[in-house]
Amino acid sequence: MSTTIESAEGKASLRELIAPVRGRVRLGCVLSGLGAALGVLPAMAIAEIARALLSEPTDSALVWRWTLAGVVTAALATAAALAASQVCHFADADFRYLTRRRVVEHLTSLPLGWFTGRGSGEVKRTVSDDVKGMHTLVAHTYVDATAAIVGPLVTCGYLFWRDWLLTLVLLAFIIGALAVTFPRMNVAYQDNMDAWEDAQQRIASGAVELIDGIEVVKTYGTSAGVFRRFTESVMHLSQVAVRWMSAIGGPNILLTNLFSAAGLILWITATGTALIALGWSDAATLVAFLTVGVGLPAGFMNMIQLGYVTREAQASAAHVREVLETPGLPVPQGPARPEGARVEFDAVGFAYDDGTTALDEVSAVFEPGTVSAIVGPSGSGKSTLARLIPRFWDATSGHVLFGGVDLRDIDPQVLLGTVGFVFQETFLLRDTVSANLRLGRPDAGDEQLERAARAARIHDRITALPDGYHTVLGDDGAVLSGGERQRLAIARTILQDAPVVVLDEATAHADPESEHEVQQALSALAAGKTVIVIAHRLHTIRHADQIVVLDGGRVAERGTHEELLAHEGLYARLWATQNLDSKELR
Repeated sequence: MSTTIESAEGKASLRELIAPVRGRVRLGCVLSGLGAALGVLPAMAIAEIARALLSEPTDSALVWRWTLAGVVTAALATAAALAASQVCHFADADFRYLTRRRVVEHLTSLPLGWFTGRGSGEVKRTVSDDVKGMHTLVAHTYVDATAAIVGPLVTCGYLFWRDWLLTLVLLAFIIGALAVTFPRMNVAYQDNMDAWEDAQQRIASGAVELIDGIEVVKTYGTSAGVFRRFTESVMHLSQVAVRWMSAIGGPNILLTNLFSAAGLILWITATGTALIALGWSDAATLVAFLTVGVGLPAGFMNMIQLGYVTREAQASAAHVREVLETPGLPVPQGPARPEGARVEFDAVGFAYDDGTTALDEVSAVFEPGTVSAIVGPSGSGKSTLARLIPRFWDATSGHVLFGGVDLRDIDPQVLLGTVGFVFQETFLLRDTVSANLRLGRPDAGDEQLERAARAARIHDRITALPDGYHTVLGDDGAVLSGGERQRLAIARTILQDAPVVVLDEATAHADPESEHEVQQALSALAAGKTVIVIAHRLHTIRHADQIVVLDGGRVAERGTHEELLAHEGLYARLWATQNLDSKELR
């Protein structure tokens, strides 16, 4: 039942996605059908020429008429097929462009948390792999299916006209061969397709894990668990392939042999000779069937292959539709403009889609011109709290206010332009340094770029690169250390000049040498802004104006460093566990 439902959803998804180019696909099908019908006529002409040559007396004029008809229809069939291919390939190009643009536009409306939960693999699959999976359907499948139907129909019409009995005998052979082999092939497909897709996903995940952990793999050799899991996923894929091929191997070989030219010539010759012996047919008719009838099963074979392609395309379409139906962030009809840069959490609660509660009744105020730190044990909700500010997600209860306005009442683009975010994991495009810096402010001039880079203590390193600000990051000689990448990200945020800055473990990957440089860069970034710092290294936020301590998604404590140490609560215990100076602990 579930397979039937999935198939129906896939068909509906395909119809909806293909709608913009459906008219051109239909035109391609008409041209393909015309080409298929004309494509049968040259073989018919040869059969009729043979009949004319075998008749007494030979009608030379008839022979020449059929010769001319064969040449002309062959040229017209080729032209129609080429036109069909052109129309559908142009339609496919537009289809891929329109679908990818639609998906990307929708992705921009999704909450940023959706991407955090799925990663780049999900986006790549939707934008690239799924659309590519539907390419064959639009560019080839419909026109090929039309040809696979029209060609055999025209062939059968001609053969019935010449000898209905021999035609029925030939069709009985084709239908019998399909009845014996196709059900087994179809069952094998149904039984193994899900396992095949699962095995492919496992090997893809294993490959990513292997690449990410290559240093560990090379250090520990084949004993490393990651290498073993990758090897097991490869073996599993091979086992599924062997099981699938074993199941369809016999029926496929049998059907291929029965429908081969040799198999069909043998069947037509044997049955045709028998009918001639009985006086029910003649030699000229047998020649016609040997000429035209041999190509009849090709359409049936094409339809079988097209069925498999269509199912894969339906699965891709269903996944694209699933992404497109994912609700985006609600956009206010009459957006409000925030006044100032005050950030307030008012009894905020948040739960993930799986029901896990991350925040519960959190209230806090972050004033402009101050630095506030959010600390707590792992899993206490620090990063979730910070990510509610730029609307990675919306709070499930309570309100997050920016400049006195609920975030949900602010235009998302305006909000993102007023919040600067420096992540723990720094992302840089494989592009020039200047292009990376201008991500938050595309119209910034070269002087502004340099001022931001100097403020972030990264200008000297940039000028030492092969082409300075025009160096493409990732090329030879353009590899930055973790601390340098972090300072470049800080320069990008300085250039953005957003009134609210959120720093999520911004010094987590900085080595002791570069941490001082990163801290100086952060000081330049934070000047005069509402700064919210997610911190694990407590010594980096000792001088914060306010420290909010989270525990289990709730506010456990708040105050300055000295006040929290004097309170001797959770913050004091966290401070002690980081092996800081016992004198400072008192």
